[in-house]
Amino acid sequence: MAYDLIIRNGTIVDGLGGEPYIGDVAVSDGVIAAVGAVEGSGTREIDATGLLVTPGFIDLHTHYDGQAIWSDRITPSSAHGVTTAVMGNCGVGFAPCRREDHEVLVDVMAGVEDIPGVVMVDGLPSDWETFPEYLAAGGDGELREQLARHRRRVDPSR
Repeated sequence: MAYDLIIRNGTIVDGLGGEPYIGDVAVSDGVIAAVGAVEGSGTREIDATGLLVTPGFIDLHTHYDGQAIWSDRITPSSAHGVTTAVMGNCGVGFAPCRREDHEVLVDVMAGVEDIPGVVMVDGLPSDWETFPEYLAAGGDGELREQLARHRRRVDPSR
């Protein structure tokens, strides 16, 4: 079988609690298609000999609420293997928020998160109220693209 990507000979730590093992991971259409001794070839192959191959990590407490709107990568977490970032911690987040309360929210976030108010005023549109509108405000960035891919996996009709 042909795959888009095969990561070969890596030390796989799958997060299930078992011992790490040497194996391959094959990916097709952005989804893991096979793990173990993978037969076939990949359009792209990576030799991971001596390297760990792990599932993405979850960052449970982040302060990326603003950065997710203006950045196409949520760094530094994404550089550390984080594939899921939970936002809206500390009892405050950018959504939901009534339009008339946007300035109040900027002041609160500047105090709680130590993000300069001018960064939020210049970098964040104030045209959302609901959480879906906040997500849509992400524009054409990587966050929006990944959300769209996730929605298609959950609901292929999208």
